[in-house]
Amino acid sequence: MVRILYILLLSCLCLGCNKWLEVQPKTHAPEDVLFKDEQGFKDALTGVYVSMSSPSLYAKEMTMGLMDVLAQNYNITTTTNTYYQASKYNYLDIGIRPKVDGLWKTSYNAIANINNLLANIDAKKSVFKKNNYEQVKGEALALRALLHFDLLRTFGPIPTASGMMERAIPYVTSFKMDVVPSITLAEGLDFCLKDLEDAIDLLAQNKAVNNGIEDPFLSYTRNHMNYWASTGLMARIYLYKGDKELAYKKAKEVVDSKLFNFVTANAINSSTRSDFVFSSEILFGLYVSNLKDINTSLFSSSASTSLLSNTETFRNQLYEIAVGGSTDFRYLYLWGTEGSSATKYPLKYWQSSNVGNNITNMNRVPCIRLTEMYYIAAEATSSLGEKIDLINTVRTNRGLKTLAKSLDGHIMTEEIFKEYKKEFYQEGQLFFYFKRKNADKIEGFPTIMDASVYVLPKPDDEIEFSSTK
Repeated sequence: MVRILYILLLSCLCLGCNKWLEVQPKTHAPEDVLFKDEQGFKDALTGVYVSMSSPSLYAKEMTMGLMDVLAQNYNITTTTNTYYQASKYNYLDIGIRPKVDGLWKTSYNAIANINNLLANIDAKKSVFKKNNYEQVKGEALALRALLHFDLLRTFGPIPTASGMMERAIPYVTSFKMDVVPSITLAEGLDFCLKDLEDAIDLLAQNKAVNNGIEDPFLSYTRNHMNYWASTGLMARIYLYKGDKELAYKKAKEVVDSKLFNFVTANAINSSTRSDFVFSSEILFGLYVSNLKDINTSLFSSSASTSLLSNTETFRNQLYEIAVGGSTDFRYLYLWGTEGSSATKYPLKYWQSSNVGNNITNMNRVPCIRLTEMYYIAAEATSSLGEKIDLINTVRTNRGLKTLAKSLDGHIMTEEIFKEYKKEFYQEGQLFFYFKRKNADKIEGFPTIMDASVYVLPKPDDEIEFSSTK
């Protein structure tokens, strides 16, 4: 169960037309002041995005930090490294437990703030101009689904037939000091989908993908939980649930929209604005103002918490250099060396001077991207030919040769898995792929996997949240 205590809403001020999420916290405002006008609701929503952009969530631990450690994406051999015990799945270790607890607490804090916004918005519908009521409410509902789904994936049971009926987490929809009981995984996924259905109905009034327009609230829509991101999240959840038909339908809706373009080699390797996060492919991502500092703290040989000590051998195996992978854009452009060291460091979040001049790819952490929609559709379709075509579309746009049309279904399953490993490095999705598949092995770790690995422990303390099975 979770006991939601009153949490002062973090409200934030938008600072200009071109920087919707480059914000600074306001002082805490009373509820009647905060929600007196449209701007107050926008500030409250921005505050949720800012909290999600904290290192305890998507700026680090849910993406390039803890979740990628659990996927064995880093070769951590030093026992004094902050993440060493996490790489061994020792979740109760004194150094790891705060990171795990932080995922839970920061997520439910953000959910509480969303619920506070939603509790007030209908009564103040008259203060909104144009379609901004639908936009704010739709984004809030979609964010509530996103946060709960990642809590389900992290702390919920493995999504097997029996696991669907096991107790998972509380799905909190009100801003009250109430005890909220845990529900089953199946119920939680259905609640996520219901929130997303309601969100999509509201967000359908604005399906445009903007990169800077006069209205700052509607600018840079990839930084918002927009219509297409909500649709993509539905595809992700349906696949997790095992509903391939609806997963395919939602993924194809995004693919067929043609609103998101594959990155080009010139954009990645530009001398003026290198696009290492492939920003044109992002359905939804978060602006992280201190991303440079976070990246340096994790991926620099001088940092005591440095995660990566991968060799050229690791990279060559990941990108299949022996069978033609040397032309892969991800191999060519997203890795570098530091000084005279042979150690390879990832560059996806490296904020060099030629990145900082372009707001669309500066300080961005992807949460949902176009390529995942191709992978979901490929996994979900019953047509082997379509599976191959979908994966070949991604491969072609990553500088790789196409796969033969004669491949069988088993090999295609392996090819999709390989794509997850290559594509979502530093994005936290691979561990959840293993969990969804109930894989008995994770490459890089010798022990057979089970619920003790795939289900992270909920916090023990009951100061902010109280949990039981």
